[in-house]
Amino acid sequence: MSEAAILGFLQNNESISDSGQFAAEHNLDHEEVKNVIKSLQGFRYIEAKETLVLTDDGKKYAAEGSPEIHFFSAIPEEGSISKDDLESFLS
Repeated sequence: MSEAAILGFLQNNESISDSGQFAAEHNLDHEEVKNVIKSLQGFRYIEAKETLVLTDDGKKYAAEGSPEIHFFSAIPEEGSISKDDLESFLS
């Protein structure tokens, strides 16, 4: 079903810009749509590009650093900090 929907859509449109959005709009399972796209690409029926997009957490970590780096930065060079001081630094 996904294969027919994808090929039918591409007959009248140049591309599918977002497979997740396409799946939702056509009431299809996104994992199935991705697998069909990979299969069609493997047979060279279509050309597919993968685009990775940061989540909101990913954007925050890219701008401010990850929780792990905040924790690491809270520990002084001496290598010791009280639990209360650590908690206040991280809050």
